[in-house]
Amino acid sequence: MLVVRALVSIVAAYLIGAIPSGYVAARLIKGVDVTKVGSGRIGGSNVLRAAGLLPAILTVLGDLAKGYAGVALAGVIAPDASLAPVLAGLASVAGHNWSVFLGFDGGVGTATTFGAALALMPLPAGVALATGIVVTLIWRHTSLGSITFALMLILAGIVSGAAGATPMDRVLFAAGTSAMALWELRPNIERLRRGTERKLGEYIPTGKNDVQRGHRH
Repeated sequence: MLVVRALVSIVAAYLIGAIPSGYVAARLIKGVDVTKVGSGRIGGSNVLRAAGLLPAILTVLGDLAKGYAGVALAGVIAPDASLAPVLAGLASVAGHNWSVFLGFDGGVGTATTFGAALALMPLPAGVALATGIVVTLIWRHTSLGSITFALMLILAGIVSGAAGATPMDRVLFAAGTSAMALWELRPNIERLRRGTERKLGEYIPTGKNDVQRGHRH
């Protein structure tokens, strides 16, 4: 029964993560299909470019809540399965990145990862977020901030685990989500290399469908 409860919690976390907060917010508030604009992703930065500040804020809050809820639910459904919260956190991010409700498309998962990390490893999550924000503010590329966040979450998790402040199995979550993020950010990394990556808040006129070449759309 423990294995069954753990599996149920993982599936539930995936479905929660798969709720396309950004797509819904942009559609309802601005009538914009963010999968056809900018990077084609449903995360906060692309929603900000395509639909404005309010949908972007709602997107980030929704994505963060998805990650936290997935981990918290695993603790309720399978409290005796030590790895269930870790696997549920990974599942919630996978749900965001490859949502069953969007034909297995989605985003990078940074906000969802942060939400899950808050529940799993709050100190490393805070360090990684602060570092990612600083990098984003300096260079104004959210993709670069996401890369920094992903890598710093692993490093901070290892340091915190070695100090006994965080269970070491949480590093599996950091490594898994970082791998997912870097996989999804391959087109952005190429655009950063070429100097063609859009910057934070760069506005895209409503109705302009111009998904950047290199994304999977």
